[in-house]
Amino acid sequence: MITKREKLQYIYVFLTDFVVLLLSTLLAWVLTDGILNHLMPYEPSDWVQTICLLMLAFVATFICFDQAENIVNRSYGEEVRLSIKFNVLLGLVYSTAMLLTKATMLDSRYFTLAVPLINFILLPIAHGLLKRRLLKMQSTSGLESLVGLITTQDRAEKLIAELQRDWSKHISGVAILEAPASDVGSTLAGVKVTANYDNFMDWLRQAALDEVYVDIPMDSGESFIPVLEEMESMGLTVHFRLLLLDHIEERCCGETSSVRFSRMLGRCAGGNIVTMGTLELKLRDRVLKRAMDIVGGLVGCLISIPIIAITAIPLKLESPGPLIFKQKRVGLNGRVFYIHKLRSMYMDAEERKKSLMAQNEMNGLMFKMQDDPRITKVGKFIRKTSIDELPQFFDVLRGDMSLVGTRPPTLDEYRLYESHHKRRLSMKPGITGLWQVSGRSDIEDFEEVVRLDVKYIDNWSLWGDIKILFKTVYVVFAGRGAK
Repeated sequence: MITKREKLQYIYVFLTDFVVLLLSTLLAWVLTDGILNHLMPYEPSDWVQTICLLMLAFVATFICFDQAENIVNRSYGEEVRLSIKFNVLLGLVYSTAMLLTKATMLDSRYFTLAVPLINFILLPIAHGLLKRRLLKMQSTSGLESLVGLITTQDRAEKLIAELQRDWSKHISGVAILEAPASDVGSTLAGVKVTANYDNFMDWLRQAALDEVYVDIPMDSGESFIPVLEEMESMGLTVHFRLLLLDHIEERCCGETSSVRFSRMLGRCAGGNIVTMGTLELKLRDRVLKRAMDIVGGLVGCLISIPIIAITAIPLKLESPGPLIFKQKRVGLNGRVFYIHKLRSMYMDAEERKKSLMAQNEMNGLMFKMQDDPRITKVGKFIRKTSIDELPQFFDVLRGDMSLVGTRPPTLDEYRLYESHHKRRLSMKPGITGLWQVSGRSDIEDFEEVVRLDVKYIDNWSLWGDIKILFKTVYVVFAGRGAK
């Protein structure tokens, strides 16, 4: 459920960033034309084309960043890092758009560089001003939600501290159920204690409130039903804590961090159900990741075809047999698919593997050995240069794989998986991934592979995928591919 704060913040940040970009464009023009005198005279239509492409690049870049995080909680250092990422991506998208459309102002390199550089400086400053404005809006704009709390003494301060970090909410008061009458009217953590058990309903009936947070110990909830019915009749939005979920997280979620543990209330068979599971990618993120896969897959296929054609000649001469090796692998949440590679081993490789298991250098469910006799001479070269992976670009286009993900296990490996190993399959497998760019030839413990894969899944971002792709290119050209 998208909160009011997220909706308002999305609009505010978009408008702020848009205005900053317009200002950056104006300053870039002043700098390159008025001060440095490096800008050639262009027609008004050229400027219209450039500004339109820049605005489109801005929109495309903006939607790539998650705006759900409370901006007020971000430090200045985080703002600077965010500005660097934003403007690097903005510059790349803008330059690509200019190149593809063969824009007349494509040769204005100073202007093209000046816009993101100036925007990089102005963006953290603008966000700082926006934070101040948002905090002031709590008491002056009338847009904040007026919130009341019903809780107990031992839970109150933590609940208050959490809600005070949300600039879109203003805590009007708190009812401490076990508080003596003498405490009503005092303050707790900067919030007025407005009621206790005897009169909290009177307070709710009279106070100006939009939302009510209820955090009290409840066994069956029967005693709370009349209160909930009356609050519902007032038109209040009620949030109440489910202690059962707390117990489930405490007992079951040591490995599955509660930070990425999603909860959703729904209905099934006429009753309420609580759906819990590891947090999935948002629809926007799925679309962006798949779009990057399609574009990258198409480019990869075009590059791969001539390389595969050249490699096929020595490969077939050394070892007769199929050029493409096809094997069943396990992908997203246990789905089985066919992975395609250039064949780097002799035809009887799978049969010979059984006799070589004693020489396995990996601790766990993967097989790796130095100077594997099953690999051909050409196979060693195409593995070292990762040429054997090129046919997987076609698997990416088919949707079985992604450009970046986790390594898909074989069926034999998957059958030996323990429960926590399957966690690494909760995202679509990839041609490359965090494990591959983290010294895969030096990692000899399968549990370390699992740890890196889970780390990638838990901290996924589109920018993270882009960084892994660039690191992969470096690893390949540095000769650090698979052995």
